[in-house]
Amino acid sequence: MTAADRLLDSPWRGVIYAAGGSLLLSDLATQPRASSTLLAANVPYHNQAMIDLLGYEPDSYCSSLTTRRLAMQALLHARELVPDSEHYVFGVGITAALRSVQPKRGAHRAYVALQTLNKTVVWHVPFEKGVLTRSQEERKLADFAVHFLTYGLEIESSSPAIEPSGSAVYETSVSRLLDDTPTFHGDPGTAVLPGAFNPLHDGHRRMQKFAEERLNQRVAFELSVRNVDKPNLDFIDIDERIKQFNTDAFVLTNQPKFIDKARLLFKDAGGTFVVGTDTISRIDHERYYESKEDRDNAINELKVLGVRFLVFGRRDGSKFLTLDDLKLGTDLRNLCDGVAASDFRCDVSSTELRRQRKEHV
Repeated sequence: MTAADRLLDSPWRGVIYAAGGSLLLSDLATQPRASSTLLAANVPYHNQAMIDLLGYEPDSYCSSLTTRRLAMQALLHARELVPDSEHYVFGVGITAALRSVQPKRGAHRAYVALQTLNKTVVWHVPFEKGVLTRSQEERKLADFAVHFLTYGLEIESSSPAIEPSGSAVYETSVSRLLDDTPTFHGDPGTAVLPGAFNPLHDGHRRMQKFAEERLNQRVAFELSVRNVDKPNLDFIDIDERIKQFNTDAFVLTNQPKFIDKARLLFKDAGGTFVVGTDTISRIDHERYYESKEDRDNAINELKVLGVRFLVFGRRDGSKFLTLDDLKLGTDLRNLCDGVAASDFRCDVSSTELRRQRKEHV
Protein backbone atom coordinates (compact mmCIF):
# COMPACT_ATOMS: atom_id res chain seq x y z
CA MET A 1 0.00 0.00 0.00
CA THR A 2 1.38 3.40 -0.97
CA ALA A 3 1.54 6.47 1.26
CA ALA A 4 -1.23 8.02 -0.84
CA ASP A 5 -3.42 4.94 -0.27
CA ARG A 6 -2.85 5.14 3.48
CA LEU A 7 -3.85 8.80 3.48
CA LEU A 8 -7.00 8.13 1.49
CA ASP A 9 -7.95 5.26 3.82
CA SER A 10 -7.58 7.49 6.90
CA PRO A 11 -10.29 9.71 8.49
CA TRP A 12 -8.28 12.86 7.68
CA ARG A 13 -9.74 15.48 5.35
CA GLY A 14 -8.04 18.62 4.16
CA VAL A 15 -7.15 21.36 1.69
CA ILE A 16 -3.88 21.66 -0.23
CA TYR A 17 -2.39 24.88 -1.64
CA ALA A 18 0.54 23.80 -3.82
CA ALA A 19 2.75 26.34 -5.59
CA GLY A 20 4.99 23.46 -6.67
CA GLY A 21 4.81 19.71 -6.18
CA SER A 22 1.37 19.78 -7.75
CA LEU A 23 1.77 16.16 -8.86
CA LEU A 24 0.67 15.42 -5.30
CA LEU A 25 -2.76 16.69 -6.27
CA SER A 26 -3.03 14.40 -9.28
CA ASP A 27 -1.70 11.49 -7.21
CA LEU A 28 -4.63 11.96 -4.84
CA ALA A 29 -7.33 13.31 -7.17
CA THR A 30 -7.05 10.46 -9.67
CA GLN A 31 -7.96 7.88 -7.02
CA PRO A 32 -11.64 6.76 -6.86
CA ARG A 33 -12.03 7.80 -3.20
CA ALA A 34 -10.17 11.12 -3.47
CA SER A 35 -13.13 13.29 -2.48
CA SER A 36 -13.28 11.63 0.93
CA THR A 37 -9.88 13.17 1.75
CA LEU A 38 -9.13 16.07 -0.61
CA LEU A 39 -11.71 18.77 0.08
CA ALA A 40 -10.22 21.42 -2.18
CA ALA A 41 -6.96 22.43 -3.83
CA ASN A 42 -5.33 25.46 -5.41
CA VAL A 43 -2.15 25.97 -7.46
CA PRO A 44 -1.15 29.62 -6.85
CA TYR A 45 1.68 29.95 -9.39
CA HIS A 46 1.01 33.62 -10.19
CA ASN A 47 2.15 36.10 -7.53
CA GLN A 48 -1.30 37.67 -7.34
CA ALA A 49 -2.87 34.25 -6.85
CA MET A 50 -0.57 33.75 -3.87
CA ILE A 51 -1.44 37.19 -2.50
CA ASP A 52 -5.15 36.42 -2.84
CA LEU A 53 -4.75 33.25 -0.76
CA LEU A 54 -2.52 34.79 1.91
CA GLY A 55 -4.23 38.18 2.15
CA TYR A 56 -0.90 40.04 1.89
CA GLU A 57 2.25 40.19 -0.25
CA PRO A 58 4.99 38.01 1.27
CA ASP A 59 8.63 39.08 1.42
CA SER A 60 9.51 35.81 -0.30
CA TYR A 61 7.22 33.58 -2.35
CA CYS A 62 9.31 30.51 -1.51
CA SER A 63 10.12 30.35 2.18
CA SER A 64 9.29 28.45 5.34
CA LEU A 65 7.14 31.31 6.64
CA THR A 66 5.13 31.76 3.43
CA THR A 67 4.53 28.01 3.21
CA ARG A 68 3.29 27.88 6.79
CA ARG A 69 0.96 30.79 6.05
CA LEU A 70 -0.43 28.85 3.08
CA ALA A 71 -0.96 25.78 5.26
CA MET A 72 -2.85 27.84 7.86
CA GLN A 73 -5.10 29.37 5.21
CA ALA A 74 -5.70 25.87 3.83
CA LEU A 75 -6.67 24.60 7.29
CA LEU A 76 -9.08 27.49 7.84
CA HIS A 77 -10.69 26.72 4.46
CA ALA A 78 -10.98 23.05 5.41
CA ARG A 79 -12.73 23.99 8.63
CA GLU A 80 -15.20 26.11 6.68
CA LEU A 81 -15.96 23.15 4.43
CA VAL A 82 -16.37 20.61 7.25
CA PRO A 83 -17.21 22.69 10.35
CA ASP A 84 -18.50 19.63 12.20
CA SER A 85 -15.09 17.93 12.06
CA GLU A 86 -13.59 18.26 15.52
CA HIS A 87 -10.13 16.84 14.89
CA TYR A 88 -9.35 15.17 11.58
CA VAL A 89 -8.83 18.23 9.37
CA PHE A 90 -5.58 19.49 7.88
CA GLY A 91 -4.11 22.17 5.66
CA VAL A 92 -1.03 21.74 3.49
CA GLY A 93 1.07 24.46 1.88
CA ILE A 94 3.85 23.95 -0.66
CA THR A 95 6.15 26.57 -2.18
CA ALA A 96 9.01 25.84 -4.53
CA ALA A 97 11.80 27.35 -6.61
CA LEU A 98 12.41 24.64 -9.19
CA ARG A 99 14.11 24.36 -12.56
CA SER A 100 12.65 26.69 -15.20
CA VAL A 101 13.40 27.97 -18.70
CA GLN A 102 15.50 30.82 -17.31
CA PRO A 103 18.16 29.53 -14.86
CA LYS A 104 17.46 30.56 -11.27
CA ARG A 105 20.04 32.64 -9.44
CA GLY A 106 19.26 31.01 -6.10
CA ALA A 107 19.19 27.41 -4.95
CA HIS A 108 16.55 24.99 -6.16
CA ARG A 109 14.44 24.25 -3.11
CA ALA A 110 10.97 23.69 -1.77
CA TYR A 111 9.06 23.89 1.49
CA VAL A 112 6.15 21.74 2.62
CA ALA A 113 4.06 22.71 5.65
CA LEU A 114 1.33 20.80 7.48
CA GLN A 115 -1.18 22.52 9.76
CA THR A 116 -3.70 20.71 11.95
CA LEU A 117 -5.71 21.85 14.95
CA ASN A 118 -2.82 21.12 17.30
CA LYS A 119 0.30 20.91 15.15
CA THR A 120 2.46 22.97 12.76
CA VAL A 121 5.27 21.19 10.89
CA VAL A 122 7.44 22.44 8.03
CA TRP A 123 10.05 20.66 5.92
CA HIS A 124 12.79 22.16 3.74
CA VAL A 125 13.52 20.15 0.59
CA PRO A 126 16.82 21.03 -1.14
CA PHE A 127 17.61 20.06 -4.74
CA GLU A 128 21.05 19.91 -6.34
CA LYS A 129 21.01 22.57 -9.01
CA GLY A 130 21.17 21.36 -12.60
CA VAL A 131 20.95 17.64 -11.82
CA LEU A 132 17.24 16.90 -12.30
CA THR A 133 14.80 18.04 -14.95
CA ARG A 134 11.79 20.11 -13.92
CA SER A 135 9.49 17.10 -14.13
CA GLN A 136 11.90 15.04 -12.05
CA GLU A 137 12.06 17.75 -9.37
CA GLU A 138 8.26 17.95 -9.36
CA ARG A 139 7.97 14.19 -9.03
CA LYS A 140 10.48 14.02 -6.22
CA LEU A 141 8.80 16.87 -4.35
CA ALA A 142 5.36 15.27 -4.63
CA ASP A 143 6.71 11.96 -3.34
CA PHE A 144 8.36 13.69 -0.39
CA ALA A 145 5.20 15.67 0.32
CA VAL A 146 2.88 12.68 0.63
CA HIS A 147 5.33 10.97 3.00
CA PHE A 148 5.61 14.17 5.06
CA LEU A 149 1.84 14.30 5.21
CA THR A 150 1.25 10.71 6.32
CA TYR A 151 4.03 10.98 8.89
CA GLY A 152 2.87 14.33 10.22
CA LEU A 153 -0.71 13.07 10.53
CA GLU A 154 0.63 9.96 12.33
CA ILE A 155 -0.85 7.66 9.71
CA GLU A 156 2.50 5.90 9.43
CA SER A 157 5.33 5.80 11.96
CA SER A 158 8.37 5.53 9.68
CA SER A 159 9.99 8.94 9.49
CA PRO A 160 10.70 10.47 6.05
CA ALA A 161 14.22 10.89 4.72
CA ILE A 162 14.16 14.61 5.57
CA GLU A 163 13.60 15.78 9.14
CA PRO A 164 11.30 18.76 9.80
CA SER A 165 13.02 22.12 9.79
CA GLY A 166 10.49 23.38 12.32
CA SER A 167 7.59 22.05 14.36
CA ALA A 168 5.37 22.86 17.32
CA VAL A 169 2.60 20.88 19.00
CA TYR A 170 0.10 22.22 21.52
CA GLU A 171 -2.64 20.66 23.56
CA THR A 172 -6.31 21.67 23.66
CA SER A 173 -5.94 24.77 25.86
CA VAL A 174 -3.90 26.46 23.10
CA SER A 175 -5.21 24.67 20.01
CA ARG A 176 -8.78 25.79 20.72
CA LEU A 177 -7.59 29.32 19.94
CA LEU A 178 -8.08 28.32 16.30
CA ASP A 179 -11.81 27.98 16.98
CA ASP A 180 -14.26 30.77 16.21
CA THR A 181 -15.51 30.70 19.82
CA PRO A 182 -13.88 33.52 21.83
CA THR A 183 -11.34 32.03 24.22
CA PHE A 184 -8.03 32.66 25.91
CA HIS A 185 -5.13 30.72 27.41
CA GLY A 186 -3.36 32.00 30.50
CA ASP A 187 -4.16 34.41 33.31
CA PRO A 188 -4.90 37.92 32.02
CA GLY A 189 -5.66 39.57 35.35
CA THR A 190 -7.15 43.02 34.88
CA ALA A 191 -4.34 44.72 32.95
CA VAL A 192 -2.80 43.60 29.67
CA LEU A 193 -0.26 44.93 27.18
CA PRO A 194 -1.41 43.72 23.73
CA GLY A 195 0.97 43.30 20.83
CA ALA A 196 2.38 41.08 18.11
CA PHE A 197 5.81 41.03 19.85
CA ASN A 198 7.62 40.28 16.59
CA PRO A 199 10.04 40.66 18.20
CA LEU A 200 9.57 41.48 21.88
CA HIS A 201 12.06 44.25 22.69
CA ASP A 202 13.33 46.25 25.63
CA GLY A 203 10.68 48.93 25.06
CA HIS A 204 7.92 46.38 25.68
CA ARG A 205 9.58 45.20 28.89
CA ARG A 206 10.07 48.76 30.11
CA MET A 207 6.44 49.61 29.29
CA GLN A 208 5.27 46.60 31.24
CA LYS A 209 7.37 47.51 34.27
CA PHE A 210 6.35 51.19 34.18
CA ALA A 211 2.67 50.26 33.79
CA GLU A 212 2.85 47.87 36.73
CA GLU A 213 4.25 50.64 38.91
CA ARG A 214 1.74 53.19 37.61
CA LEU A 215 -1.27 50.88 38.01
CA ASN A 216 0.06 49.13 41.10
CA GLN A 217 -0.83 45.72 39.66
CA ARG A 218 0.50 42.95 37.45
CA VAL A 219 0.44 43.61 33.69
CA ALA A 220 0.36 40.61 31.35
CA PHE A 221 1.52 40.56 27.74
CA GLU A 222 -1.45 39.71 25.45
CA LEU A 223 -0.84 37.99 22.13
CA SER A 224 -3.74 37.35 19.75
CA VAL A 225 -3.37 34.49 17.28
CA ARG A 226 -5.72 36.41 14.98
CA ASN A 227 -5.16 39.97 13.77
CA VAL A 228 -7.17 42.53 11.86
CA ASP A 229 -4.55 43.32 9.22
CA LYS A 230 -2.00 40.52 9.67
CA PRO A 231 -2.07 36.77 8.96
CA ASN A 232 -3.11 34.31 11.66
CA LEU A 233 -0.30 32.88 13.79
CA ASP A 234 0.50 29.18 13.66
CA PHE A 235 1.90 27.10 16.51
CA ILE A 236 5.53 27.73 15.51
CA ASP A 237 4.81 31.48 15.65
CA ILE A 238 3.16 31.11 19.05
CA ASP A 239 6.05 29.00 20.35
CA GLU A 240 8.63 31.54 19.19
CA ARG A 241 6.73 34.55 20.57
CA ILE A 242 5.96 33.21 24.05
CA LYS A 243 9.53 31.96 24.56
CA GLN A 244 10.58 35.62 24.47
CA PHE A 245 8.57 36.54 27.55
CA ASN A 246 10.59 34.65 30.18
CA THR A 247 7.60 35.04 32.47
CA ASP A 248 4.22 33.52 33.16
CA ALA A 249 2.66 36.97 32.81
CA PHE A 250 1.18 36.47 29.36
CA VAL A 251 -2.18 35.52 27.88
CA LEU A 252 -3.07 34.19 24.43
CA THR A 253 -6.40 35.14 22.84
CA ASN A 254 -8.16 34.66 19.50
CA GLN A 255 -9.75 38.12 19.49
CA PRO A 256 -8.15 40.72 17.20
CA LYS A 257 -10.37 43.72 18.01
CA PHE A 258 -10.21 45.56 21.30
CA ILE A 259 -13.95 45.44 21.92
CA ASP A 260 -13.80 41.65 21.54
CA LYS A 261 -10.74 41.43 23.78
CA ALA A 262 -12.57 43.47 26.41
CA ARG A 263 -15.67 41.28 26.24
CA LEU A 264 -13.49 38.22 26.70
CA LEU A 265 -10.98 39.40 29.31
CA PHE A 266 -12.70 42.20 31.25
CA LYS A 267 -16.40 41.29 31.22
CA ASP A 268 -16.57 40.77 35.00
CA ALA A 269 -14.43 43.44 36.65
CA GLY A 270 -13.24 45.86 33.98
CA GLY A 271 -9.58 46.31 33.18
CA THR A 272 -6.81 48.33 31.56
CA PHE A 273 -5.22 48.03 28.14
CA VAL A 274 -1.63 49.29 28.02
CA VAL A 275 -1.11 50.67 24.49
CA GLY A 276 0.85 53.13 22.36
CA THR A 277 -0.50 56.21 20.60
CA ASP A 278 -0.50 54.33 17.29
CA THR A 279 -2.86 51.71 18.72
CA ILE A 280 -5.27 54.11 20.40
CA SER A 281 -5.48 56.04 17.12
CA ARG A 282 -6.52 52.85 15.31
CA ILE A 283 -9.20 52.18 17.93
CA ASP A 284 -10.65 55.60 17.08
CA HIS A 285 -10.41 55.12 13.31
CA GLU A 286 -13.60 54.27 11.42
CA ARG A 287 -11.87 51.98 8.91
CA TYR A 288 -11.48 49.30 11.58
CA TYR A 289 -15.27 49.14 12.04
CA GLU A 290 -18.31 48.46 9.90
CA SER A 291 -19.40 52.09 10.23
CA LYS A 292 -19.05 55.24 12.34
CA GLU A 293 -22.04 54.10 14.37
CA ASP A 294 -20.37 50.72 14.93
CA ARG A 295 -17.25 52.49 16.21
CA ASP A 296 -19.25 54.72 18.56
CA ASN A 297 -21.20 51.74 19.89
CA ALA A 298 -17.96 49.83 20.51
CA ILE A 299 -16.39 52.72 22.42
CA ASN A 300 -19.54 53.13 24.48
CA GLU A 301 -19.49 49.41 25.30
CA LEU A 302 -15.85 49.70 26.38
CA LYS A 303 -17.00 52.35 28.84
CA VAL A 304 -19.82 50.15 30.13
CA LEU A 305 -17.37 47.25 30.59
CA GLY A 306 -15.16 49.46 32.75
CA VAL A 307 -12.22 49.55 30.33
CA ARG A 308 -9.40 52.08 30.62
CA PHE A 309 -6.40 52.73 28.38
CA LEU A 310 -2.94 53.65 29.64
CA VAL A 311 -1.38 55.32 26.59
CA PHE A 312 2.37 55.56 25.99
CA GLY A 313 3.96 57.88 23.45
CA ARG A 314 5.30 56.53 20.14
CA ARG A 315 7.61 57.90 17.51
CA ASP A 316 5.85 58.88 14.28
CA GLY A 317 8.46 59.78 11.68
CA SER A 318 10.59 62.54 13.17
CA LYS A 319 8.04 63.32 15.91
CA PHE A 320 7.33 61.66 19.23
CA LEU A 321 3.59 61.74 19.84
CA THR A 322 1.92 61.42 23.23
CA LEU A 323 -1.79 61.19 24.06
CA ASP A 324 -2.02 64.98 24.28
CA ASP A 325 -0.91 65.27 20.64
CA LEU A 326 -3.78 63.13 19.33
CA LYS A 327 -7.21 64.26 18.17
CA LEU A 328 -9.42 61.52 19.56
CA GLY A 329 -13.17 61.50 19.90
CA THR A 330 -14.29 62.74 23.31
CA ASP A 331 -15.82 59.43 24.39
CA LEU A 332 -12.61 57.49 23.76
CA ARG A 333 -10.39 60.25 25.15
CA ASN A 334 -12.29 60.08 28.42
CA LEU A 335 -11.25 56.43 28.78
CA CYS A 336 -7.55 57.26 28.43
CA ASP A 337 -4.75 58.15 30.78
CA GLY A 338 -1.54 59.34 29.14
CA VAL A 339 2.12 58.83 30.00
CA ALA A 340 4.19 61.99 29.54
CA ALA A 341 7.35 61.82 27.42
CA SER A 342 9.29 63.17 30.40
CA ASP A 343 8.22 60.10 32.41
CA PHE A 344 8.76 57.48 29.71
CA ARG A 345 10.12 57.49 26.18
CA CYS A 346 11.27 54.65 23.96
CA ASP A 347 11.85 55.13 20.22
CA VAL A 348 12.52 51.49 19.32
CA SER A 349 9.83 49.51 17.47
CA SER A 350 9.39 45.91 16.36
CA THR A 351 8.92 47.13 12.78
CA GLU A 352 12.30 48.88 12.83
CA LEU A 353 13.99 45.86 14.41
CA ARG A 354 12.56 43.56 11.70
CA ARG A 355 13.78 45.96 9.01
CA GLN A 356 17.28 46.05 10.49
CA ARG A 357 17.32 42.27 10.83
CA LYS A 358 16.30 41.88 7.17
CA GLU A 359 19.06 44.24 6.04
CA HIS A 360 21.68 42.09 7.77
CA VAL A 361 20.43 38.76 6.38
